[in-house]
Amino acid sequence: MGDRYEAKSKPWRDEGTIRELYVERGRTLEEIGEELGCTSQTVRKWVDKHDIQQPVPPWQDETTLRELRSDGLSHAEIGHQLGCSSKTIGNWLDAFGMDTSRQTTDQPWHSDSRLRELYIEKELTIQETATELGCHWLTVRDWLDRHCIETRSRNPEPPEELLDATTLRRLYRAEGLSTYEIANQLGCAASTVHDYLRTHGIETRSVGSQTGELHHRWNGGFEPYYGKNWHEVRRRVLDRDNRTCQCCGVSEVDHQEQHGMQLDVHHRKPIRTFDEPEAANDPDNLVTLCRQCHNRVETEEKTA
Repeated sequence: MGDRYEAKSKPWRDEGTIRELYVERGRTLEEIGEELGCTSQTVRKWVDKHDIQQPVPPWQDETTLRELRSDGLSHAEIGHQLGCSSKTIGNWLDAFGMDTSRQTTDQPWHSDSRLRELYIEKELTIQETATELGCHWLTVRDWLDRHCIETRSRNPEPPEELLDATTLRRLYRAEGLSTYEIANQLGCAASTVHDYLRTHGIETRSVGSQTGELHHRWNGGFEPYYGKNWHEVRRRVLDRDNRTCQCCGVSEVDHQEQHGMQLDVHHRKPIRTFDEPEAANDPDNLVTLCRQCHNRVETEEKTA
């Protein structure tokens, strides 16, 4: 009776629960801790105590790598399928003593002149270039890098006002404008404003027409409140979308390597338009985006 009660009150001690989340579902220690209501260190302690072995990532499976390599896929394409970076694939191919050389078969995306024609002269996007050439967009990006063809930024340069801490502090703290109001005034996304507030060390406040405890997103302090169900729903949406940006296709692994942050989960209909934040967290109202696409989508929504 005591053991069953303890397993219910402290689920991180239950071997079956930990094994299901860690091995079968592939959750990280941080995600398990968030789901069970404890720290990642506590999860690690009980993983070790139950001698639960960490699952082997697919990119560390030699058979899988050999099969994909025999299909003629590039490092980037294999990485996209397995959820890691092309560099990781190269490292493990080398570790298994497998051929890491570039594919020698001539393909249209190997051509420097063809890539320049489509991407530079015709100004197609990487995705459009990939469609034109019949390959994956990651392959195009890989060959653009090999030919030293500079890729275009998905976002315009940030407004000068955001680069100046004094100006941004005046707008946000002295004038009391919200991140959305500043974004509208400067012609950028609210998330971009929020990024620069953090960059300049400007303390953020809750957002919306009401301030303090009168606002439904206020939960004490200055951080925005997304509702009690936010973390769980956010994780479910990330899993539903295969932890991949639904606009450009970048994986969470590559996004973390490139930007040092997780993918975003975007509210299609802004949370500020709901009476209760939990109502805004319907999975149908949420979509996984990378930070760049998130900024672009929010900007487009404001100018639509």
